[in-house]
Amino acid sequence: ALQMVIAIDFKYRKLYIYFAIQMCMSHVTFTNLNCSSYNMKYAEFSTCKIKAINRTHKYMSIYFKVYQLPITNNFFLKIKIKFMRFDHGYQPFFIDLSYDGCQFLKAGTNTIARMFYNSFRNSSNINHTCPYNHDIILDKLWTGNLEREFGRFVPIPNGDYAIYTEWRTESIARASIKIYMRIS
Repeated sequence: ALQMVIAIDFKYRKLYIYFAIQMCMSHVTFTNLNCSSYNMKYAEFSTCKIKAINRTHKYMSIYFKVYQLPITNNFFLKIKIKFMRFDHGYQPFFIDLSYDGCQFLKAGTNTIARMFYNSFRNSSNINHTCPYNHDIILDKLWTGNLEREFGRFVPIPNGDYAIYTEWRTESIARASIKIYMRIS
């Protein structure tokens, strides 16, 4: 979209580039976070919070204490991700992803899953392949990470959105994390 806008008229290219960048750049604000563990004997969330840095940016932190370790390739770590948009309730938006987390960390072939993973990779200890012999930590994921990964490639209209994730091992749902955000 940016190249088409620039090609229209070089006389006012600064103006066109500005509008094209504004169309693709969005501001993300976390509005709510919901973490649920389905089996407290398997794992539980000791931290699940959003904290404001200032009026415009927030970060989230999650600490998932796993009691039955290790998580290996044999357990088949399946992750489901649904992108939702608020329109008289949260409705599916964009695409749903479902993949084996251990296989993804080895190969990482799904482009959308890779963008989602890149948005939190540096804030998390989910940065190596299976097995996992430790708790799962997401520490201070800043809203700017989502802006940087999704905002520059995928033009998303302003509104309220949610990312629903479900985490399974051994084909049993273990936990879900629901991230609510506003894009403006």
